[in-house]
Amino acid sequence: MKFPAAALALLVAGSAAAETPTWKLTPSGWGPARIGMTSAQISNALHVELEGDFFATEGSCQELVAADGSLPGLFFMFEDGKLTRITASEPSAVATPKGMHIGSTADEVSKAYGAGLKAEPHKYEGPPAQYLTYWLKPERSGVRFEMDMQGKVESIHAGMTSIQYVEGCA
Repeated sequence: MKFPAAALALLVAGSAAAETPTWKLTPSGWGPARIGMTSAQISNALHVELEGDFFATEGSCQELVAADGSLPGLFFMFEDGKLTRITASEPSAVATPKGMHIGSTADEVSKAYGAGLKAEPHKYEGPPAQYLTYWLKPERSGVRFEMDMQGKVESIHAGMTSIQYVEGCA
C-alpha cells in the first residue's frame, strides 16, 4: 500500500513525537535542567527562553517560566543566580520517578514514599490540605507535594531547601 508523501510525513512525525522521553521531576532536576544551573544554562538545556517572576522577585530570588508558554505550569526558582527549585503546578506529563503527578492522592504519595514522608499542615487551608515532604538528603534536597482540599496533589516542588517556601520566593 502506498501513502501520499504528506500522509507519510505526518505518520513519521507522529511516531517521533511518541518516542520523546518523559523526564522525571527529581530533587536533582528535570531532564537536562539541573539544580545549580544558571538561567542561561537552563534556557540552553531546554531550548527555551525564560522570563518573568511569576511571584514577586525578592532580593536575589526569582521565579521564571518559559517565555513562549511551551512549558505550562513549570516554574524555575533561582536564588543567587542558581536554580534551587522546579515547581509543577498544572496537569501534564510531569511526574516523579515514583509516578506521582498533579492529581495523585495523598494515599498514593504516602504509599510511594513511605515512612520517610513528613506531613505538615497547610499554611492557608485546613485538612485534608497539607504538605507532604520527602527529603533525599535531610533538609537539603527533596520533593514536596502540596495537597489541596480534596486530598490531591496540586503542586510538586523539587530541589533544595526552597521546596519549603510557601509563596514563591518566601
